[in-house]
Amino acid sequence: MKNFTSRVFTGLAAGALAVGTVAAMSAPAQAAAADYTPVGGPGVTFVGSVVSFTAVEADQTLTCEQFDLTGTITNPGVSRAFGTEAGSLTDLVSSGCTNPTAGDTTVDPTGTWGVAITGAESGSASPAKLTNVTAFVEAAGCSFNVAGEVTGTYNDSTGDFVPSGSTLIIADDPSGFLCPILGLAQGQDITVAGSWNAAGLTITNP
Repeated sequence: MKNFTSRVFTGLAAGALAVGTVAAMSAPAQAAAADYTPVGGPGVTFVGSVVSFTAVEADQTLTCEQFDLTGTITNPGVSRAFGTEAGSLTDLVSSGCTNPTAGDTTVDPTGTWGVAITGAESGSASPAKLTNVTAFVEAAGCSFNVAGEVTGTYNDSTGDFVPSGSTLIIADDPSGFLCPILGLAQGQDITVAGSWNAAGLTITNP
């Protein structure tokens, strides 16, 4: 009985040691899985392609022939946690922005937009978002501010950021005689379509 009990305790101890060893080896991998590294730049330009914004409740769409975002990658080559800024986009160049009813429209950024990777890369695609998106929109007889974030996927094999969701809203009470005609009102949701290409920006995990 003594030998049997000894063998049981020895086996349990060996099992516990093995589990502890595996856990210790796994911890760094789990920590690494929560990080990413943007590589490239430091200058970067997100070149827009048929970018459009739709005020959902009013069923009004603004489409831009050009909608390019330019900025810098923050500390390229340095690992950071998911959701932490990969870069800041300080300049917006837009042209050919029109609405079927209001005609020519201008879009001016009112802050520094950001870009961040929010989850682990699968193949060459990473979940990503544009943060702190704030802009002033003005058309003939109507003006308002928008604010929120744009979520999507960044594929570093093509350089394409493709939006899939948005928390953008009309952030204030639209001003001007055309606003009620267009059906625009504060708090309305705005969806985003199109894509941006940022060639040369790659993502690694961690």
